[in-house]
Amino acid sequence: MHLFRTIPWQYDDHDYEIRVLYDDRVINVVAFINNHPANGYRCQVQIPKAVDAKSLLERHPVPELVEACKNSIMQKRWEALSQVMQGARA
Repeated sequence: MHLFRTIPWQYDDHDYEIRVLYDDRVINVVAFINNHPANGYRCQVQIPKAVDAKSLLERHPVPELVEACKNSIMQKRWEALSQVMQGARA
């Protein structure tokens, strides 16, 4: 995947980096902390072959994906899912 943009973001005394990555068919937005994925969530859009993914990078849906990525951190979705997964193992 190609890196389109990094967006520095601070939340809850942590420094995150939101990375917008793409290839011919997919746009991925992932939150990183200390150069590692911050959680297991990825915000992704799969692009039809007839559409150039690069042409979408400055427009919809990227800003919405960035906000969804931030929301996964702010709402502690990974922590909640981790608790559910722990219960499923028992």
